[in-house]
Amino acid sequence: MNQRSSWIPGPGLYVFNRTAIPIFPFGFACRLSLPFADLAHAIFKGKREKARRNYARILGQSVDDPVVRRLSRDCFRQFGQYIVEMIHVQGWDTESTLERMEVEGEEHFAEAESYGRGIIFTSAHMGSAEIAASIAVLRGYKITAVSERLRPKCLMDWAEACRAWMGITLLTPTRSGIALLRALRKKEMVAMVVDVGIDRGGGIPISFFGQETVFPVAPARLARLSGAPIVFGLAVRRPGGRYLAHVTPPILSNRDLDPEEDARRITQAIVNVFERFVRRYPEQWYVFRDMWPDEGSPLPEPRPE
Repeated sequence: MNQRSSWIPGPGLYVFNRTAIPIFPFGFACRLSLPFADLAHAIFKGKREKARRNYARILGQSVDDPVVRRLSRDCFRQFGQYIVEMIHVQGWDTESTLERMEVEGEEHFAEAESYGRGIIFTSAHMGSAEIAASIAVLRGYKITAVSERLRPKCLMDWAEACRAWMGITLLTPTRSGIALLRALRKKEMVAMVVDVGIDRGGGIPISFFGQETVFPVAPARLARLSGAPIVFGLAVRRPGGRYLAHVTPPILSNRDLDPEEDARRITQAIVNVFERFVRRYPEQWYVFRDMWPDEGSPLPEPRPE
């Protein structure tokens, strides 16, 4: 990230965010988030129960299993640190970001660039989205990201201002396809999350942790239409306020296959990569949405992308 003035035009909440950062050192802010995260875990019953249902599915245990309960609490604590990062990373300059971060698989960006079709960057609600985004920003990419509309409006304004400072344009999922194709044709980067949940993920049936569910098919469709490669990436926390970012090898569309078969193959490949990271860092996955249908319930009907 480039060094910039703290006082930039933008929503008041964002300006306050940028100027208030030095008051709370990062390590102190992370520690301060823990009691609030534990309080949220106690208060937000719906999200806590969804987290436990998901962890129970992953582990093949009951929702009352001690490990499931511990992971649910740790998930809230990790999310508390994510909120701290959303606020704090806006004040980091390039040097501060680089000294905290190690990247595994950065060469896969260069491989994806070699196709000359832009890059579809897929990720998940996991780890530090701010650090994951900074990897692409530091490589000089212009990024268009798909994001759900946040409420209240001031929160969305703040998120848009944060992303704009990093050089990222936010779009909502509705009717964003043409804008995403245009960005790829200009050899830019498009960013999308894949773990949107059973209610909003309507797309294509996929195996996830050995159980059938649905994941969004938009990245696969976009890859077939544009010829752009898909990479999966995320950044996870390590001790001492440091981060390890992962970037995986490109996934390509195969136009020799039937479109539906190709979409299923690509989506399953993305989900397989995502599953490996969940197994490795389960507590850093924000599992606040149901990822599988209820036992005995049918999969939701596919939605138009």
